[in-house]
Amino acid sequence: MQKNSEIEKIVKLALIRLGIKCDLVGFAYLARAIEYVIETPSKLYNLAKLFGEVAEDYEVRNPFRVEANIQNAITQAYNTKGLQGINDMYKMEVFDEKYKPTTAEVINLIVEYYNLGLYKNVDTSFSRAVK
Repeated sequence: MQKNSEIEKIVKLALIRLGIKCDLVGFAYLARAIEYVIETPSKLYNLAKLFGEVAEDYEVRNPFRVEANIQNAITQAYNTKGLQGINDMYKMEVFDEKYKPTTAEVINLIVEYYNLGLYKNVDTSFSRAVK
């Protein structure tokens, strides 16, 4: 996959807004998986193959490690913030605070966030992020 730095930046900022810590290995894997789905939406329907492609990019022998690291990153964010950032990003209640979205749902929501251009109306100033 040819890297598009604008897509990469938007995806990573969206993941940070969700509360996914960028120092986790799963953060990088999740960001790459989302970039792949933005480029080729049908990849969302075969997560095993998607994780296999991400594993190849990062020279990971076992795609299940990619999946496990992604799930770990999502779980940590959920346990910390409840992924309420999704509701903030969409400016509506997408998920109840007690609902933990699946990996496919998180990927799809970030892809749609990008495709709908919702990132264009976001105040990314530091003072806003600190609140």
